[in-house]
Amino acid sequence: MDERRSKYLYAALAAAFGLPSLLLGGAMAVFGIGGGLASLADGNIARPLLMLVWSLAGLAGCLAWLGLSCDYLLGGRRALQARSRAQWGALLLGMIASVPLLGIGIWLGLTYGPRAFALLLAGPSLLLPAAHLAWLRWRQAPAMQG
Repeated sequence: MDERRSKYLYAALAAAFGLPSLLLGGAMAVFGIGGGLASLADGNIARPLLMLVWSLAGLAGCLAWLGLSCDYLLGGRRALQARSRAQWGALLLGMIASVPLLGIGIWLGLTYGPRAFALLLAGPSLLLPAAHLAWLRWRQAPAMQG
C-alpha cells in the first residue's frame, strides 16, 4: 500500500476511534487531575496520588497521540521515525493508563448492557490508532523494485 492510501486509512481510523477518546479521555484526565489535586490539598495521599498519576499518564498519552498523528498525516513515516523517545514514551504511558478502563468498560458492558460499552470511548478506543502509529513507525520499509 502506498503512503497516500495508508494516510487515508489512518485518518479514517483516527477519526472513528481516536477523536472520541481524545475528547472524552482527555476531559476525564483533566477532571482526574483537578480532583486529585483537590483531594491532595485536603490532606489525603494514597488514592488522590494514584488518580493524579493515572490522569497525568492518560493526558500525556492523548497529547502524544495527537502530536504523532499530525506528524504522520503531514510528514509520513519519516516524521514518525524522527520523533523523540519521550513522545513515544508518553504514548506508551497513555496506552498503559487506558488498559484498566478497557477492562472496566468490557465488564460493565457485559454486566449492565450495551450502553455501558460507551466507556470504551473514554480512552481505550485510542489503543487501536496508537498501535497503528507504532506499527507504522517500526515496520520495515518496503523493498525498492528495480
